[in-house]
Amino acid sequence: MNTPGFWAGKLSDGQTVCIPCFKKIIKINPITANRLKNHTLTEINDLLQEKNSRLDEIIAQIKVINLNNSSFYLGRREINELPNILAPTETIDNIAQGSYNNGQGILVSTNRRLIFVDKGMVFGLKVEDFPLDKISSIQYETGLLLGSIKIFTTGNIAKIDNVEKSSAKKFAEFVRDKLSQPKEVVTNTIISEPNVLDQLEKLAKLKENGILTEDEFIEQKKKLLEKL
Repeated sequence: MNTPGFWAGKLSDGQTVCIPCFKKIIKINPITANRLKNHTLTEINDLLQEKNSRLDEIIAQIKVINLNNSSFYLGRREINELPNILAPTETIDNIAQGSYNNGQGILVSTNRRLIFVDKGMVFGLKVEDFPLDKISSIQYETGLLLGSIKIFTTGNIAKIDNVEKSSAKKFAEFVRDKLSQPKEVVTNTIISEPNVLDQLEKLAKLKENGILTEDEFIEQKKKLLEKL
């Protein structure tokens, strides 16, 4: 009763996939979801585990940013989609919550680009990205409580509205500072793997501040050391 109908959940080793896992597989890899009979339960578990591990890495990066709890909660649907959107070596360095093109979501800054992610309840997932090398400038405006962020690219201006006042200022100034770096520095940041030693240092600080538990610290440390 808890498996997809018409044998859609059957695997090559005779095992079956339940409906909740089937929905997760569709989000992660629709092709795999349509060809379950070509995969074993071990392969499916590896696929789901990889997604969960990537999400853990992303959440750890967001905790370093020190995003306030309400923004994290309100943007949780979009954050859960980031493992499907970000490249394997793409890292998050800032986030702001706001609205864009009649949708509510999060504006994410990474080492490669800015991305607005809107995981709507009705219209599904909407993603628009702005590569760093295509952004000519970024500006912000603030009112009594809220503000807005304007992203200037070639022939286009994207305006993110309803951003919390202090977040609009901090996010825009952060990106502006990143864009002002020498081009070779920005290029290296975009194409290089994050420095493992730097990440280990950040993990240690998270553990010291009580953000990561001992088990979470050991798990993330092990993953980083495997990259050496």
